Amino acid sequence: MTRRAREDDGFEIQGQIGEGAFGRVMHARDGRGRVYAIKTFKAPPTSTSGREQMVGLPAPTVREVTMLRAMKHENVVRLHKVIVDKAELSLSIAIDYAEYDLGAILTWHRRHRRYVHPRMVKSATWQLLHGLWYLHSNWIIHRDIKPQNVLVMGDGSECGVVKIADFGLARFVDPASVLRPLHENGPVVTLWYRAPELLLGARHYTRAIDIWAAGCIFAELVTLVVPFKGIPKEKEDPRTMYQYEQLESIVKHKGTPTVDHWPLVVDHPYYDKAKSCLFADSQSELVKPDERAPMRDKALAPEIRHVFEELCAYDPEKRPTAYEALTDFDYFAKDDPEPKRNIFDYEGNAGDARVVYPHRKIIQAEKPHDDEIKRKASDGGSDQTATREEGEVKRTRV
Repeated sequence: MTRRAREDDGFEIQGQIGEGAFGRVMHARDGRGRVYAIKTFKAPPTSTSGREQMVGLPAPTVREVTMLRAMKHENVVRLHKVIVDKAELSLSIAIDYAEYDLGAILTWHRRHRRYVHPRMVKSATWQLLHGLWYLHSNWIIHRDIKPQNVLVMGDGSECGVVKIADFGLARFVDPASVLRPLHENGPVVTLWYRAPELLLGARHYTRAIDIWAAGCIFAELVTLVVPFKGIPKEKEDPRTMYQYEQLESIVKHKGTPTVDHWPLVVDHPYYDKAKSCLFADSQSELVKPDERAPMRDKALAPEIRHVFEELCAYDPEKRPTAYEALTDFDYFAKDDPEPKRNIFDYEGNAGDARVVYPHRKIIQAEKPHDDEIKRKASDGGSDQTATREEGEVKRTRV
């Protein structure tokens, strides 16, 4: 997104939030001082006869923009504007800027060895499930639910509101409109949050994969421990859904999935390949659930353990929908603690310091006259009155 394009569209870039294969995300303000995240997608170049030409935007980019334009829910990140930059052959979207995400919040709690407050756990899970209820009611599978994609708004009227973000892997699954089988998209869902049917190579899967991931996040909020932690992401084979170590981690926690609990388990493409981790050494003896696993701790309330076991049931047909979880579970029916719209709205123990999470780091943008400075420098000129400030902008929470 060029400076001219952002000025024409009423945004002033403050700095860079992040960068990935798709492009980059910038921190911006409009003329009224409202803050946005500007996510820019660049069309990938292709080489033809030694010359580089631009092709159309990738399908995931088009899907993401299309979905965001169609959605409006408090617990789903909102699209405010679509910006086309013809000079850079790029497409940008202005979306809600969130100061935090559950990944960063969990990292803080692990580092400080301090559990997340029970009301905050319930409020965050309640809102995440409401967001999934909305998506699934509109025939959308997110396919990459993980803590880093669950944003939490900072100061303002939506302080503490949870928003599901990053729809690059999302798909419409309306039976009347699906033209391509889901499995043909390749691996989906970040490994530690990938449901067992995906790991076993399911060719057909449902919205239940998002429910499994939500159960994993719930467990992580309760215990600060990733419940099913296989190999590190950088060692993952991106070519296949099957990951032995990840499946092994699930089996060690939950025990061997049998046909009594999951009738179709034996029909999955990688079932025979996975037998060495699904069963004990004899490949006929069942692996027993690990009673020492954090989410099996008897000190946890029964309704908390129940939420995890139901959301992360082996059989996707037996996992509740987001609506069923919100309306049928005793955990959400009880108002002690009552879930809040602001997940930061809770009362700590007497003497406990209020948690103030670190703000998202922003790399400061170049000043508007930086291009002129660079031009003069290349021409041998100088401007001692103009300097460039670099580094991180850290803002104080009001």
